[in-house]
Amino acid sequence: MSRIDSETKRKLREMRVTALVDAFEVQDDTLTLGMVFEERIKLAVDDAHATFSHSKVEGLIRRAGLRYPNAD
Repeated sequence: MSRIDSETKRKLREMRVTALVDAFEVQDDTLTLGMVFEERIKLAVDDAHATFSHSKVEGLIRRAGLRYPNAD
């Protein structure tokens, strides 16, 4: 459960960083209990960046109009 209040989440979504909000919500308090603030932020940003990168690559593949976009 995230400790971020709804107003902060609204502001983050307004700034279009929903992946970061989602990353904070996914963090499990029992697993991150002993972590310092900087480590928790790093985990959330890493997760949000991975989501961002994955979405960007999917968009580039879609716009490329490849014959077999799901090919390996």
